[in-house]
Amino acid sequence: MNIFPRTLFACVVALLLGSCSLADVAYDNAPYLVGSEFEDAFDLSETQLAQLDSRLQQFFTWHREEELVQYREFLERAALASADGITETEFLELQNDVMAARNRLFEKAIDSLGDLAVSLTPQQIASFEEYFVDSSERYRDYLEKSEQQREIYRLDRDLERLEDWFGEFDFFLEQKVTARLLEVPDIYPSWVEFREKRHQTLVSALRDSAGKGIDPQRLKQIMLNPDTDYARAFEPARQAYWQGYAAALADISSWLSDRQRQRAVNRLQRYASIIDQLSSQN
Repeated sequence: MNIFPRTLFACVVALLLGSCSLADVAYDNAPYLVGSEFEDAFDLSETQLAQLDSRLQQFFTWHREEELVQYREFLERAALASADGITETEFLELQNDVMAARNRLFEKAIDSLGDLAVSLTPQQIASFEEYFVDSSERYRDYLEKSEQQREIYRLDRDLERLEDWFGEFDFFLEQKVTARLLEVPDIYPSWVEFREKRHQTLVSALRDSAGKGIDPQRLKQIMLNPDTDYARAFEPARQAYWQGYAAALADISSWLSDRQRQRAVNRLQRYASIIDQLSSQN
């Protein structure tokens, strides 16, 4: 379900922040981390956990053998695009690649783990609902903020991310960047509505199939089909946000010094090197 790619991406991205040896250890332990997330979400039995462990080992073998090489290619292209200031077109192409990778994870996760839905009990589905409510707390907190508070939150978040990649901005650059980021639309309200409706559809499908199993194609339709009502309703906001952010990042990138851009390039190249070492250990 949607906890899988989120947890996997968190594992992969987090381990890139460390050294090569640390990344290798973290990646080898990623099946356990993802399994723990599933256990928390569904309160799985010992039999289900054993089944899950087997499926996760198969999944991560596939991920190491087939996906990591594509991550390396992506990072190398991102580094090349960043070297002289990333353009709006380049960023949107990279963003599309991220979405394609996410979709591949969903499809493979459903193919590998979807049969676990056969054994889910009503109590475990209820546990998943509670898990979703808990994981949604930060989104609910955001929606309860005033418009000004939301704006401050988004600016703080985006500035922190940009400075993490490019280094600390001086006062004048920070003011300029802040003004540009204010023009990017707020995607959170539309994203939360999309996320909640997709979750409701998923839970209804799990309940309807309890005891007999849910068709993997049905799971893929719920999670990946762009023609569902909730996906179509979300699409205009999604496109507006990423186009707005891509245009803002292109402007911001043109204001950066060569040293600042090179900092991002070096980081992307380091990540590519770590990915290369991980994928070579098949």
